[in-house]
Amino acid sequence: MSPDSPNSGAQGPGVVGLIAGNMSLPVMVAKRLKAQGLTLVAVGLVGETDPDVYRLADYSLETNLGQIGVMGRFLAGHGVKSLCVVGGVTRQSVVNSYVPDEEAIRIMESLDNFQTDTILRALADYVESLGPRIVSVAELVPELLVSPGLLTSKAPDAELLKELRLAFYLAKELGRLDCGQTVVVSDRLAVALEGADGTDATIRRGAALCQKRVAVAKAVKPNQDFRLDLPVIGPDTIAVLAESRAAGLALDAGGLIMLEPEKCLQMAERADLVMLAFGPEAEPWLAERRAAAELKAASRGALNSAPPAPSRPAGPASGGTEPGSQGPGDQGLGGPELGRLTRSDRGDG
Repeated sequence: MSPDSPNSGAQGPGVVGLIAGNMSLPVMVAKRLKAQGLTLVAVGLVGETDPDVYRLADYSLETNLGQIGVMGRFLAGHGVKSLCVVGGVTRQSVVNSYVPDEEAIRIMESLDNFQTDTILRALADYVESLGPRIVSVAELVPELLVSPGLLTSKAPDAELLKELRLAFYLAKELGRLDCGQTVVVSDRLAVALEGADGTDATIRRGAALCQKRVAVAKAVKPNQDFRLDLPVIGPDTIAVLAESRAAGLALDAGGLIMLEPEKCLQMAERADLVMLAFGPEAEPWLAERRAAAELKAASRGALNSAPPAPSRPAGPASGGTEPGSQGPGDQGLGGPELGRLTRSDRGDG
């Protein structure tokens, strides 16, 4: 079917669009949309989209990454009122299958940075200008979201719970910078922050740096655009956690999707992995940690901007100390002052 030849019979409020990337989530969403009796118009990406998406769709188009104008016209032409964007895109597609059309080139040239959020929102604005309204998969199929609470039969001990809370807080702060969503903690120290390598590679990287158990958190960014970028976790990540000797995983309830949840939980049980999801009850202690961090940063800034104390000559006659000796109250590099700073920096308290 030509992308520019709309089928007028498909138009109406019961028509929903799906831009499908890789992984199993697009198939899950397509099945649930069809079960609701909706007409499904799907756009897939060459080398990425599961063929089952096309089989489930009433109307479908496969195209290269970057054909934003073709996608938009196809969806609008088939009367799509609501549009869901799900699934990922591999770096191989970005390198090998990215063929931008005129609309994509114009949009990219208008941006002042190429952060993921910036690009996705600009593309979404263009698609919505053609008629379809982009909605979160959580709005169409909310049953896919992770629920708050303990997800496994094993609960965390007090120490693991502290580490999971620290990891979750740091993951939130990392997301605030739009740099990543996953943090690995060991012995109350952050040992890996997610970058361009992704969740699974971050877990492996963190576990390789330490001999002790690790705690992992994956969180929704504070400014997450749920229409376009809903975090996902699935069996592959649970397998990596098991291989990496992870003791616990903290997730963000209500904003994260778990693929094949029954399989994930069975794998977690076999690996003796604690899994829990923080919900709204986490907001007070997250805010408390953030306030404490901001106060600490402000205090350090004040110390750094203070004028230096006047120097005085050292020596016995002036009450100074001989080289290599300790003055009154000086506990050396291992003294209690450094100990207090270290404990605070590590998230104790």
